[in-house]
Parts: sequence; structure tokens; C-alpha cells
Amino acid sequence: MVDVQRVSQLVRDPREGARVVARRLRTPPCLVCGSRRSRTQVVDRKKRSYEIRICQRCQYVSNFTNTVDYTAFESVESFRLSPRVGTAEHQGREFHMAAMGVDILQRQGLKVMVFGAGRSLDYQHIAKLPAVDRVVMSDVVDLGVDADFLNITEGTSERFDLIIACEVVEHFTDPRSEFPRLFKLLTRNGLLVCSTNIYDGRNVANHRYLYSRGHTSYYSPKAIGVIARRSRMRFDFRVPAIATGSAGLRKRYVLFTRSRSNMDRIVQYFGRHAYAPSEDVGATE
Repeated sequence: MVDVQRVSQLVRDPREGARVVARRLRTPPCLVCGSRRSRTQVVDRKKRSYEIRICQRCQYVSNFTNTVDYTAFESVESFRLSPRVGTAEHQGREFHMAAMGVDILQRQGLKVMVFGAGRSLDYQHIAKLPAVDRVVMSDVVDLGVDADFLNITEGTSERFDLIIACEVVEHFTDPRSEFPRLFKLLTRNGLLVCSTNIYDGRNVANHRYLYSRGHTSYYSPKAIGVIARRSRMRFDFRVPAIATGSAGLRKRYVLFTRSRSNMDRIVQYFGRHAYAPSEDVGATE
């Protein structure tokens, strides 16, 4: 909404108007919507302080100094092994996200991509689902997993019916390019399922998720809408079972698709299921 009183003040005082414009030009644009209308909040944590930018237009939150160069990793051994991470004996969150996606798509011969899996071996369990024909692992660097691997930065002509991105999109340092890169890898009737926390507009100093190592992006519902519409994608939010337990109430699955029929299938699926499937609700993330 336009602040009429503020506009009138700037018209009466051209020098103040010029200063406002200069400040806006110095402000980095929002990494989602491009707006330069943002506020900055410094948050002191136990080990360090963070300068947080919050877009005033789409409410995207940027923790822009909390970066990790994942291309420098040579193995997955340093990645934390938590209950949400699949092992040879244990089905983790990625498996449950994929099983849900398979149930929604209702097709056979599916090609599935698991993006940014770290130490998870859920691709082994996903490959055993009757409707799945092929599973590919993908990341910014090949960490030596025993599976078909795709370097996301190099691209491919192959397209996938289902892409799983579990606790990945919060690591995006450039959402305006990284989301479209994933969308491009979907078939026309494909489905992308992401797991992340969604910003509720409250004080970011109280949101521990934002300060986990490498978490640079915190999306509001409005920011997700901007991302989807820019790529002509449809989207939906669903609550995973783990949100009723240790993961907290801001945990969401975000589902993206170009297909209207897929959106109908999502509605039908959640007419039958109160929550999206995840690891056991008593597990710690």
C-alpha cells in the first residue's frame, strides 16, 4: 500500500527524496522478487552474529553470510547422520516423500531424481517402489555415491517425473536461478517435492532453523508464490507428520508442478491423508 503522507513529504523535500532513492539503490535486491525494499536485523547467536535481510515485498529472508561451499567437499562423511537420513536398513524422509509423489502421480515407469541427498541411501529404497523405473542422484558435486549421478550445474537432456529435494532449498544462495534449474528438469507432467521450513513473519531471532550451517534462504508463502509464478509453475503446501513432532510447526512440503491434473491428484491424496508421510514423529531432525 502506498504511504500517501510519506510520498507528500518526499515531494515537498526533494533532497530527502533523493536520499531515499540513493539508499534504495545501495540496498541489494531481494533474491526472490528483486525488490530493494528490505529491512536488516542483526541477530546475536551463541557462536556469532548474523545480519539478516527481510524483503518487505515478498517476505523472503536472506541469511546471506551463512554460506557453505559444497563444491569443496570430497565425501559425505562429514554430513550429519540423523533419523531423517535413510540408511540401508532404515527408510528416511526422502523415501517417504518419493512414495507420496509416486502415489500422487499414479503412473508406472517413473524416472526419479533425488537432489542433494548427502549421506542418505533412500535412493536404494525408492528404486524398489514398483512404479519406479529409474533413480538418479544429483548435486553440485559427485561425492562418490554408488548410483547414477547428475551434476546439477552441468545440466542434462534427461527429464524426470519426480524430483525430491529434502532440506535443500534453504541452502540456495540464488533462488531466482536455482529453482528454475530444477523446474527445467521436470517432465511436462512432473512433480517436484521440497521439504523445508516456511517463514511465518515473526521475529527471525527466534527461528533456530535459519542459523543452521549453510541455511541462507528462508521462504515465506508469498516468496514461494513469486518463485512459482515466474516459472509458470503451480504450487501447494502440505504439513508432514514430522511437523507434529520434533521438526516443529513451520516444517512444510512444497509441491511444484506445471500440471493441473497433478494439482487435482494432490488434493485427492490429501483428502485421504491428514499429513504428508515422513520419518517417525518421535525422531529428532
